[in-house]
Amino acid sequence: MTLRTQPRLTAIGSGKGGTGKTMVSVNLAQALSEAGERVLLFDADLGLANTAVQLGLDGCGDLEAVLLSGDIAQDLVKSVGGGVRVRGGFDLLAPPAGSGAFANIGAGVAERLVETLRAGKRYDRVVLDLAAGVDDATMAFAASADESLLVLTPDPAALTDAYAFVKLVLRRGGPLPSSIVNMAGSDAEATKVAESLARTCSAFLKRAPESMGRIPRDGRVIECVRRQELLLSHYPQSPAARAIANIARHLQRRARPALALGAGVR
Repeated sequence: MTLRTQPRLTAIGSGKGGTGKTMVSVNLAQALSEAGERVLLFDADLGLANTAVQLGLDGCGDLEAVLLSGDIAQDLVKSVGGGVRVRGGFDLLAPPAGSGAFANIGAGVAERLVETLRAGKRYDRVVLDLAAGVDDATMAFAASADESLLVLTPDPAALTDAYAFVKLVLRRGGPLPSSIVNMAGSDAEATKVAESLARTCSAFLKRAPESMGRIPRDGRVIECVRRQELLLSHYPQSPAARAIANIARHLQRRARPALALGAGVR
C-alpha cells in the first residue's frame, strides 16, 4: 500500500438552501478529526461564507493571501479546537463572512483553488462546504473533488434540486455524488427520500447515488447552531451527532487504501 501524498477532497453540497449543509460540514470535519485525520474545512461558498459565524469564530484565515501565494501556510488558516495538532481539532479557511469580496469568481478561479487545496500536504482531507445551488463555481468545486456528498431533506423542492446537482456534476465529469437525508422524521421517511432520488437519477442519468444514511431531526442541532457551537463537542451522544460520526466512519472505509497509512499522526 502506498502513502497518500495529497489530501482527499470531500465536497458537501445541496441543490437548495436550508438543508443543514453547513452544519453537516463543520461537524463532519470534527468527526473525521476525532477519527484520526488532519482536516482542513474550506468554506467554498465564496459569496456568502458563514462557517466562521456558525462556529462562533472571530477569524477565518486569509483566503486572499492563499490565492496570491498558492500555498496554505499555517498562519493563513484559523485553528478550531486546537487545530490539526489536536484530535478533534481542525483548521478553517474561508472568505470573510458578509463581505461578498469573492462572489462571482467563476470556475477558473475555483479550479485554481482546488489545485492549491490539493497541495496542502499537512492535511489528510479537505472538507469543502459548497454554496447552496448549482452555480458555475460550485459545480467546478464539486466536479474536481474526489467525492461529493449531497445533503437533502424530505422537502420535495430539495429532491428536485438534488437531482439537478447530480446531473450537473456528472455532466462536468465529476464523481457520482452520494446522498445524505437530513432532518428526516424516521428511517422510513429517509429511505423514501433517498430511494426517490436514486430512482430519478437511474431513470434519466443511468446512475444512482449511494445513500450514506440519514441525520435525524434533533433539537440539539438547533440549539448548537443558535449558540454557535459544535454539536459533536457538546452533545456527542445525541442522535444527530452519532449519525454524523457514522458517516465519517463510512467515508474512511471508502477511502482506504487511498488514505495514507500514517493518517492522523500529529
